[in-house]
Parts: sequence; C-alpha cells; structure tokens
Amino acid sequence: MEHGRRLDPVLVGQPGMTSARTAIRRLATAQALTSAGDGAVLAVSAVHFTTRVGLPAGIVALGLSLGAATSLTTTVPFGTLLDRIGARRALAAATVAAVAGLLLFAVAHTVPLYIAACALFACGQSALAAGRQAVVATVVAPEGRVRARALLHTAVNIGIGAGSGVGALVLAAGTNAVTVFLVDAGLFVFATALYLHAGPDAPTERQTGWPALRDRRYVTLTLLAAITQLTMPILSVTLPLWIVTRSSAPQWTSAVVLLANTVLVVLLQLPISRQVRDARTARRSLAVAGIFLIAACSVFGSLGASAHPVVLALVGALLLTLAETTASAGAWHLAFSLAPEGHQGQYQALFATSTALARITGPIVLVPLVLTFGFLGWTLAGLGMLAAAAALAAMAVPRRNPQRKADCPVIA
Repeated sequence: MEHGRRLDPVLVGQPGMTSARTAIRRLATAQALTSAGDGAVLAVSAVHFTTRVGLPAGIVALGLSLGAATSLTTTVPFGTLLDRIGARRALAAATVAAVAGLLLFAVAHTVPLYIAACALFACGQSALAAGRQAVVATVVAPEGRVRARALLHTAVNIGIGAGSGVGALVLAAGTNAVTVFLVDAGLFVFATALYLHAGPDAPTERQTGWPALRDRRYVTLTLLAAITQLTMPILSVTLPLWIVTRSSAPQWTSAVVLLANTVLVVLLQLPISRQVRDARTARRSLAVAGIFLIAACSVFGSLGASAHPVVLALVGALLLTLAETTASAGAWHLAFSLAPEGHQGQYQALFATSTALARITGPIVLVPLVLTFGFLGWTLAGLGMLAAAAALAAMAVPRRNPQRKADCPVIA
C-alpha cells in the first residue's frame, strides 16, 4: 500500500490528473486489444504465407526484416509529426498504417504485396509504440511515468500471450489465417477510438528541426537500451537454436521458456517499476539488471553440460526476466527524464527504435557468437549486456537543464 499512496497523487488528486489516469487506462486497453491481435498474427502468419500462399521461407523472413528496417527510418519523423499535430491525430494516423498492412496481409499472394504489408504494419506498430510513450510523457507527472509505462508493457504481454494462444487454436483447427488478419484490423479500428481520447488535442508549442538526433546523450541512451533489449532475440531466436543444436533438452523447451517469460513479465513488471522513482533508484535498477543479464547468459551457456536442461532453462528464464524488467524500468526513467518538454514525441520515437534495433541486430550477432564459441560466446554476450546496463546506470544522474521542465503538463 505504501507505493500506491505515493503514486496515486501523481495520477489523481491534482487538477486534471483524473484525465491522466483515464488516458493511461484507455491506452492500456487499446494496447492489450491490439497486442492480442498481434500475438495471433505472429502465430499464424509464417505458416500461412509458406504453406497456403506458397512464398519461400526465406522471403517470409526477409519481409519481416525489411519491415523492421523500414520502421527505423520512419519512427523519428513520426515523432516530429506527433509534436506538431498532437497525440490524438498522430496515433490515429499510425493506426491507419497498421490496418492497411493487415488488410494487405489478407490479400497478399505475391512477394511485392507481402513486403509492402510487412513495411506498413511494422511502421504502424513502431509509430504506435512511440506515440504511446509520448502520451505517457505528456499526461503523467514525472514521478508516475515509469509506473504508467510499466502498465502498458504489462498490457502488451497479456495481449500477446492471449493472442498467441488463439493463433495456436486457429492453426490446430485449420482455420484460414485471413480471418485472423481481418479480426486484428478490426481491433485496431476499435483502438483508434480509444487513442482519439487518450492524448492532448494539439501540442502547446510547434517545434521544428531534429533535436533528438543531434542529442548525443539521448542517441547513446537509445543504443545502450537496444543492447539491454537483446533479451528479446535471445528468447525468440538464439536460445531455441541453442537448445536444438547444443543441448539434450526437448525441442518444446524454448516454447515453455518463452511462456514462462511472458507470465513472469506480467507478474513482475509493475511491482519492479514501482521501485524506480528517481535517478538513484533507476541507477540501482540498471545495476541489478546487469548482474541478472550475465547470470542468465551463464546459465543458458551451461545447458549443454546439464543433466537437467529443462530445469536449468527455466532458471535462466527467471534470471533473464528479472534482467528484462529491471533494465526496462531504469531505461524508461532515463528516456523520460532526458527528453525536453515540447519534443517528447520526437525523443520518445527515437527511444522506441531501440526495440527494432535489438530485434534486427540480435539474431545477426548472437546466433553466430554462441553457436561458434559455445559457453564463451554466451559469456561474451552477457558481458556486453552487463557493460551496456552499467553505462546506462552511469547516465542515471540528476542533470540540470533550463530547457527541461520539472513538471509535466496534463490533460485538462
């Protein structure tokens, strides 16, 4: 109850803060709905396009990679648009792009259409992630932003977990995946109505230029955050390949590990994020994350020599989840505190690219590293992420800047 008493005044109890709380709830609801659709799409799309449409597996993977790469080039411009036209209209525009991508998925029977669908969907998703983070920075007082961001992250995991289960049922029943694409598009349309009431109508100042890209400190933050987010490609790509090729664990072990991670994030992200309230607690959270990162990598690297690889894999999943949740909380604090008011859209959009960077570079770097060098490769990966977490912790110090305001505007 102590944390609730401390954080409640951030969201309620002040003029306009009731609207802030309502805005975050609407964002979380929209996030959960669209993430459920995304989970189902992720579960069925690869099978649909390789078996029903007949596209080569390499093309399917290439489309996803090109989509992620395209989103990197459009996210920061979207953030600038958000600063200029306001969150409501910008989020609605991003939703339109995501819906267009889903509708193209439903009719794509050629490589160009499939790649165009991947690009539209990825750009829409990346823009929505940036927009939601910018809304948090706009409507929530500084000491409540990490908690609000954690709520959205929890909604993502709940939605994806539920959607993945639905996708598995669709595949088991032999239902056409086009239905999943259309339902997901409908969920995005419904989410648009929530987005239109979740942010300020228009910015208080109209800014120009690209200050975020010129801010070396913030660019460094984004790159370091991407390294700590290599936990995602570890779970989705690196660990499954390691389990299949270098351990005696059953092939389903990686699926169990991914499920355990999803459940643990839902259970742990909010409680852990409540501990991050200022630079000191953010620094501590990031330092702890570095320890968990190297520990998790050491455990995963030991799977091949273990007589109980499934148990060891689950221990590694717990350590990696603790690393993910503590690193996220600390990095979110930095992302909010180092961004000047008036440019939150552009700055939060830049920070959002850290996720795409991790997903693009992770498999390219980690898979050959661990499959070539084994336990040493895992150790090197863990040390790299530990160094990134330590560098982020060093950035978590109070910094006075007349351009950075102490208080955050709220929705009236």
